[in-house]
Amino acid sequence: MPDQANTSQSELTPLNHLSQIPKDSSAFRITKIWWAVAVCSVPLFYLLSNFNYLLYHGTVEMASIALATAVFLVAWNTRKLVESPALLILAIGLFCASLVDLMHTMAYKGMGVFPGDETNLSIQFWVVARILSAGGFFLAALSQTFRWEMRGWAWLASFWAALLVLVVAVWPLEVFPDCYIDGEGLTPFKVVSEYLVIVIMAASALLFWSCRLLLSPSLVRFLLVAILFNVLAEFSFTLYQDVYGFYNFLGHLLKLAAVVAVFAVLVRETLSDPYHTLFRELSLSKEKVERELDRRRRSEVEKEAVNRELALLYRVSRPLHSTMQLDSLSHLILSLATAAAGGGFRRAMFFTVNMRSQVLQGMLGVNRDASEQVLPRQQVGSEWDAPRLDQATLETQRFTEFNRAVVKVRLPLDTDDNPLAKCFFTCRPVVFPVAGAALSQFSKMVEDLRLGPSACTPLCGHKEILGVLVVETDGSEPFPPSRLQFLEMFARQAADSLENAQLLHRLEHAHDELRDVQERLIENEKLSVLGEMAAQVAHELKNPLVSIGGFAQRLTRIDSGNDKVHDYAAIIAKEVRRLEEMLGNILAFSKKQLICFEECNIAALVAEVIELEMENFRRQEIEIHVEAGTVSESMTGDCRQIRQVLHNLLINARQVMPRGGELFVRIYTSLLRGDQAVSIEIEDTGGGIPAEILRNIFNPFFSTRSKGAGLGLSISHRIVAHHHGEIEVVNSERGARFIVRLPVRPPAPVANH
Repeated sequence: MPDQANTSQSELTPLNHLSQIPKDSSAFRITKIWWAVAVCSVPLFYLLSNFNYLLYHGTVEMASIALATAVFLVAWNTRKLVESPALLILAIGLFCASLVDLMHTMAYKGMGVFPGDETNLSIQFWVVARILSAGGFFLAALSQTFRWEMRGWAWLASFWAALLVLVVAVWPLEVFPDCYIDGEGLTPFKVVSEYLVIVIMAASALLFWSCRLLLSPSLVRFLLVAILFNVLAEFSFTLYQDVYGFYNFLGHLLKLAAVVAVFAVLVRETLSDPYHTLFRELSLSKEKVERELDRRRRSEVEKEAVNRELALLYRVSRPLHSTMQLDSLSHLILSLATAAAGGGFRRAMFFTVNMRSQVLQGMLGVNRDASEQVLPRQQVGSEWDAPRLDQATLETQRFTEFNRAVVKVRLPLDTDDNPLAKCFFTCRPVVFPVAGAALSQFSKMVEDLRLGPSACTPLCGHKEILGVLVVETDGSEPFPPSRLQFLEMFARQAADSLENAQLLHRLEHAHDELRDVQERLIENEKLSVLGEMAAQVAHELKNPLVSIGGFAQRLTRIDSGNDKVHDYAAIIAKEVRRLEEMLGNILAFSKKQLICFEECNIAALVAEVIELEMENFRRQEIEIHVEAGTVSESMTGDCRQIRQVLHNLLINARQVMPRGGELFVRIYTSLLRGDQAVSIEIEDTGGGIPAEILRNIFNPFFSTRSKGAGLGLSISHRIVAHHHGEIEVVNSERGARFIVRLPVRPPAPVANH
């Protein structure tokens, strides 16, 4: 059988030192001889059964007993060399069954060894033997699955105990159920027992087949053949009515064939080809060890990769968490992701979300070459704690062709074919294909940037998503899962750093605002004290000024004949009026004015104030343009104070255009904090307000003119604030534009007041 030789050779390949052992072809010759003898014996046994059935029966039984005993002796003496107990269990089962078969032979009808009903007794012994044999096959098959820790002596003792219990139950206790009744034939118990044995044999065959990879192919084949012969024999013994009949003859012959098959495989596996049997389990163990070693090597490689990534994450965490400028941090994150000694990705991009326009907007893109501007290739270890983040380096990264392409990208958030949008909404990483994939709007970005295998992951803060990080790997293979896991961990660190930088930025902004508020409070406190002092001084000066002004007016009416005296008196009266006006403003500013709400017509107030100043406008050659849109006929406010605001703004506009110009007055409806409002714009062409002056124009006593107390705009600002409105200055090179917004209806508590 050359094919068997080849099979055995292939099975021994795991043991290289055994693969060179030459195969002993005598094993196959012995097997062939046994089967040839068995086949040639069939007609001889048939003739012998016709001549003398007792002689035939005794010959067949003794042959099977002898072979079973030989099987047991070989298996027992080689049990320490074979780890698997399958052959030993099977041999013990067959040996115990052969002992009962010996009693069955002596009790056979016509032998005269046992007294009483020989036919029933013989068949009872036969059933016991078949039960022991089937149990041996079944337990041998189970041992390949469960690997019981039982020694050979324990198995032998177990089978011996079962043998003694069953034999004693048959004889002499005679409590075993009858198997044959004269005149009726086989009992139902006998038939059911045979079918039960068939079921056990079939189950054994299935178990042997399920664990065939643990056994040699020849062993499995011979065992299945032996089981098949046993099953056919049991079927034969369910059909006969006469113990000397044909089915009885056929059953005994098939039982002998089953024992021959077991003997043949045992001879082949342990005597003729001992290396294969003795070392097969060693070969399987070696394969198992090699698989385990391979698994452990892969595990070590994976652990080393994880350790390297964890070390890298720790390494990048230091520069990440020590960089607090948002712009610099964005460059650092992408540089760390693409640096050869860092994340090692080919390119990286950072996208932010514009919720107002519902788009993902490209903010920055860095490739591996550009990352070396921030993290030079030769930098290692602690040198990463001081990356190059100066403005010149950042500008170099911004002016790369890749970054210019990234910042042009706009991806809608409301599309289903956008992996970046999916990443943003699900807060999970997404792997997307290489260029050429048909992804509609998203495909344009893939094609424009020539993206290879890429993945995106969200930069998740504690309360919001800060952006989306996109990275691209080298080559054309799909994005590796291990790299995706690293990307997630890196993104978490980057998000924490960005959030910390944002918090620091907000804290610094809040600190600046608090400092400004404190400075304003201190300034207001000073101004308040100064205002009180100025009010006291103004009050003390008002009475003398009234007297001086009155006498000056009288002097102007007296004809003294001296023109100079008359001119001096007129100048004194004019300056007194100016001082009285200034003192009036100081007193008005120092007092808390009450608002008397009434219905006010804004258009009428504007026209009235313009009429008051019209003569001055004409004298200075200032052209006035009034634009009144659709405005509510009336609003609720203090008409006197609103008139004062408009008057102050017109005077201020006139004063900045001493050589003439244009004045634009616009009135229109608008919204103020969601409520209906009236807006008044007063725009001049006086050349604008210098920046250093603009931030102080509403401060009390601030003035750029030699004349005046600098309280006009400050008083106007306070009046507008008391009306729950706002005043705004829009400055340009052409001129300044003051915008006053007043609510049509004041808030309820104020209105009630």
